[in-house]
Amino acid sequence: MSTQKTEPYTKKLKETMHRKSEILSKAQALWEVGMTETAQPLWRTAANYEVHIAPMLDALGRELEGAIHRISAASCYKKAGDPSRAVNLYRAALSGPLRDDTRQEVEDMLRACLVALNRQPTKNL
Repeated sequence: MSTQKTEPYTKKLKETMHRKSEILSKAQALWEVGMTETAQPLWRTAANYEVHIAPMLDALGRELEGAIHRISAASCYKKAGDPSRAVNLYRAALSGPLRDDTRQEVEDMLRACLVALNRQPTKNL
């Protein structure tokens, strides 16, 4: 892990995390009642927030937290039906600092996502 000094959260980071949490809560609620298609745009939006939050945390010397937000973004993209982005973010998280048990869980999530990606029909790019 980095020896960089850990800085406190900035006001912008706190606000961004708050907005992300609101969206994530709505997506989870819709998902739990079976409204998966309605939840997908919210999962995508939450993932986009997580993608922006992760490097903000890295800049504050909070690389482990940044990795956790990359994992969250990947999970959100997977639920949004975008396993390709999820794979990239799982790999990004694995390149950073993680606890051993978390690393194993992310490797398992990555494998599952790769299987889902291989089963997906090819889209025109």
